[in-house]
Amino acid sequence: MVSDFGYREMNVFNSITPLDDGYIIIIGTRHPLYNGNRCSMVVKTDSEGNKLYSAFIGDAQYDVFEGGVSASSVYTTETGTYKFIFNIGPDIKLQSYEFDDSLRILDATRLNTDSTNRPLMLCNIYIEDNIYMGGQYENFCEYLTKYDANGNVIAEAERRDHIGIRKIIGGQDGNIIVSGLRNYNNHDWIIQKLDTSLNTIWHKTYGRSDMKNGFQIFIAPSPDSCYVMNGIYPVCYADRFEDRTSDAACIRKIDDNGNLLWEKVIKNYYSDYYNGPGIFDLDCSYDLYVDNEGYIYIAGQGTNLSTGMAGFLTKLTPDGDIMFRRYYTPDGSQNGPQLYLNSIKPTPDGGLIMGGYTYDSYYTAAEFGDYFQQPWLVKTDMNGLDGLCYTELPELNLDVFIPDTVCNLDTIDCVVNISGPSAPYTMEFSTGQVIDNIYYPDIFVPEEIGIDTVLSGELLYEYTEPVTEATIKDTAIENIIARHYNIRTPRDPGEHQLAITLSDYYGNIKTIYKDIYVNPCHDLAVDENDNIMLSIYPNPATEYINIAGENIAEIQICNLLGEVVYKISSVAPRHDTTNEISTDGMGAGSYFVRVRMTDGKVITKKIIVL
Repeated sequence: MVSDFGYREMNVFNSITPLDDGYIIIIGTRHPLYNGNRCSMVVKTDSEGNKLYSAFIGDAQYDVFEGGVSASSVYTTETGTYKFIFNIGPDIKLQSYEFDDSLRILDATRLNTDSTNRPLMLCNIYIEDNIYMGGQYENFCEYLTKYDANGNVIAEAERRDHIGIRKIIGGQDGNIIVSGLRNYNNHDWIIQKLDTSLNTIWHKTYGRSDMKNGFQIFIAPSPDSCYVMNGIYPVCYADRFEDRTSDAACIRKIDDNGNLLWEKVIKNYYSDYYNGPGIFDLDCSYDLYVDNEGYIYIAGQGTNLSTGMAGFLTKLTPDGDIMFRRYYTPDGSQNGPQLYLNSIKPTPDGGLIMGGYTYDSYYTAAEFGDYFQQPWLVKTDMNGLDGLCYTELPELNLDVFIPDTVCNLDTIDCVVNISGPSAPYTMEFSTGQVIDNIYYPDIFVPEEIGIDTVLSGELLYEYTEPVTEATIKDTAIENIIARHYNIRTPRDPGEHQLAITLSDYYGNIKTIYKDIYVNPCHDLAVDENDNIMLSIYPNPATEYINIAGENIAEIQICNLLGEVVYKISSVAPRHDTTNEISTDGMGAGSYFVRVRMTDGKVITKKIIVL
């Protein structure tokens, strides 16, 4: 949905605040009323995103800035009015405006400050009627002030260590968490924990110290007393001259003391006719939200196939595994406009609202009445669906490329393609094999690049990476996971129909069937005197050793020195029981498998582990 909120060609979406009956939106724009100066706009919409009221905040002499992207939100007072803080240049005239329900201005309060330099960015939060304002001066000096409800300074911190504040949030224990960046030339992510008097409790740095680690940082609390933050990560230099980097989306989780718990770098590849494959350096993650169960929702912009930019929503588990990525455009097209989604919030109805703006001359008078840089909204449920862009879940689908003829008691390397609503996926085979916890990989690769491709060349300066697990197809409707798995074949020779059942996060089920012919390549282990049937396969083994048979009481695996490297007793004496033993911890070489039956007989077989 593209919303005709602003003025002609210049509208920058700042933030969205959900209400019980709609939304409050902050936009940076221009208006003839203020001699074409930069001004700000407050918009109230209904629950469907239709504009109800609007108010311009401007000055005929100075620019009025709305603050950093998604760094600030509208504050709702106890009496039902709305407050927001604007920056009127050039001398940091910080002005707090209060609006009624129809966005009529009720009050404008100047926030006292002695500075004479205009900040480049501003962010603010309200906590118990106190205002925490942060940003940086033009010389990249950190600016942080605490005000009371009347605009009086309670505490102030000015640090000249070249740190610019990007976002302020309330901490898990009543303190303040501040995210920022070191200077432009070699900036790192900076996270600080401050007390309510703005004294530093701890100060941590993250990122690649030899490259620029992005310009925006977004951070949100998680229910386990930790924090999730995201921005971009410099994967490599974009060319051999090292004048700019190719960047990937980066998500980090830290504990309440700033210790890094995990880091995910999500690369989005592309391919062009002249240069071949590369990393799309405009693939960025912006605002994020963490729900009560710890699931992470990130709004951003990225490549959608080879058609250009689109807004996206990525959902991750509390451990950072990708569950889905869905793409959105204002008109449903895939014609390559450059788009942003830079704000995401939960809604009272249990869904999500995302906002951003178009930024390309692709949107011309034919689309939006001579407005080409326009705000737009996306309303979805928590699955990223059922909103203005989707009406139903993508179809669950599966395909496994298995040869028509295989060997018995063997494992074969197969490419498995999965598409559907959401990971994790689970595959169950009629042979008894189960592969579960299948998530999307941390890389998205177009079909023309495919899997098992080594990416190298001038676009990836001193950088190569074999893509062995990748999304080989990426469309506005579905993602496809393509992965290599070792699939076990049936133990008995002859014609077989292998059933493969796929289930997803929502409980959907899909079953496919593969007709295969099994050759008797591997003999079953048979005791000549007692005619005991026992299967030990595959041989050689890679990841697993499977031992199947009747009346098994104990299994031992010994190396050539006679040392026991694996032992299991009290094996259930069921008919045709299969025991799957991982080879992790076993070095490559020869081993003896000793199987003791319930009647005391012992069968020994030599096996090789690769």
